Amino acid sequence: MNWEPFEEIERMRRRMERLMRTFWYGMPIAEELEKGFPVDMAESEDELILRADLPGFSRDEIAVRASDDSVEIAAMHKEKKVEREERMFRMERRVGAARRFLTLPTEVDVESAKTSFENGVLEIRFKKKKPAKKLKEIKLE
Repeated sequence: MNWEPFEEIERMRRRMERLMRTFWYGMPIAEELEKGFPVDMAESEDELILRADLPGFSRDEIAVRASDDSVEIAAMHKEKKVEREERMFRMERRVGAARRFLTLPTEVDVESAKTSFENGVLEIRFKKKKPAKKLKEIKLE
């Protein structure tokens, strides 16, 4: 396997860009507590599969954004106004947010993404992109 310095530089540039994007846009807002959650990442011959545990969140509280080489999963409880006749002493169940930004081990076709959400587990399936043809050095005559 040949070492391709320009490919390595491009990979480093993309990682730095993701890092800066996470730094500038991934900060928790106000009093929102941002927590991580477990994510499994697996691959088959032609797919990349992510499974994230998001218990307590509903389908409409989860957002997924993806690029060719990264995925961001964010979940935030939407506050519901509940009117009760009883006096509330403590309320802990409808607060919180969670976010994960993952760098993928291989490039994927974002348009091929298929999701499912069942029993608190989010599954995202991407088709892998075919590897780009490598540059070939041509000797000058």
